[in-house]
Amino acid sequence: MLFKEKMYLSNCDSVRGLSNEEIRKRLLIGLVFGNGIILSPNILFDNRGIAEILTQKNVIKFLNEEGLGTFIIRGINIKDIGSFSNYFDKLPNNYKISYLNGKEKGALSKTQLKEILTNLHTLDEMLTAVHPTYENATITKESLSKEIKQRISKKYFSSEEDFQKFLFQSQNLISRSEWYNFINIFFEKNNLKIASLKTEVIDPAYNSLFVKPQESFIQDNIRILDKIPEKILSTGVTFNALRKEIELIEYPIKAFEIISTLGTTELLKFLTDEALSYIEDKTQDKTISFLSRKNWFGLYPILSKKMGLEIK
Repeated sequence: MLFKEKMYLSNCDSVRGLSNEEIRKRLLIGLVFGNGIILSPNILFDNRGIAEILTQKNVIKFLNEEGLGTFIIRGINIKDIGSFSNYFDKLPNNYKISYLNGKEKGALSKTQLKEILTNLHTLDEMLTAVHPTYENATITKESLSKEIKQRISKKYFSSEEDFQKFLFQSQNLISRSEWYNFINIFFEKNNLKIASLKTEVIDPAYNSLFVKPQESFIQDNIRILDKIPEKILSTGVTFNALRKEIELIEYPIKAFEIISTLGTTELLKFLTDEALSYIEDKTQDKTISFLSRKNWFGLYPILSKKMGLEIK
């Protein structure tokens, strides 16, 4: 595995409106390169077609064998939901459906509601085959604002007065959508600053609410992992072959050496041009100098930072 923590796949966030294929790549990459994946309920049911990923034979096999217990669904009051259909029923009417352009649950047409309920039923059926662990996230209505205000800095404001005004006017905000709307108004016409605040402050603050100490969430600061060859992620390749039959400590160390000495562009070359032959050869090239486990974990934060991984 490339990362030793469980990873919350925040780069699958439904708000981003990624295609089914992009979601599929991120989820499979998380399974291959992480020590377990964490998904929120909205990532699961508010992305079109995500249930199809759970039908892949190699995914089902992995999550029922060597990966058993590594798939976690974590959210507010989710541990005893029974089904996602029940979970959706309990959502407030002002909940915004991302793949319907943010339309509120209470404003859905009969046709849209029927479509969602059908998708939820399919999702429930798929989940029974992969045995996820359901966990409650400890999130209160103040959690997001508290986390945002710990991360925000004066660098985003032209003056101390503006900064204090921002803090005062935002004190009653609760949800991420409320924060989005607020900064859209507060920084009207300054699209660059709005985008920066969303990606550098609000989204990381929101994502951190779903992870525990010694877990991580991955952003899209570096998109290198999206370029892994399709053959590696295909249904014909077993996760066992990727995670066990290669020498696990040597693979991340080689990747780390390339990152730390030649940069992320070279990591892309390594993954796309060399990964398949590396798996087949199982590191027969003894001319490669490998770091020790001690050095690997000592230098690990550098790799994490370069790959856009934030560890709590």
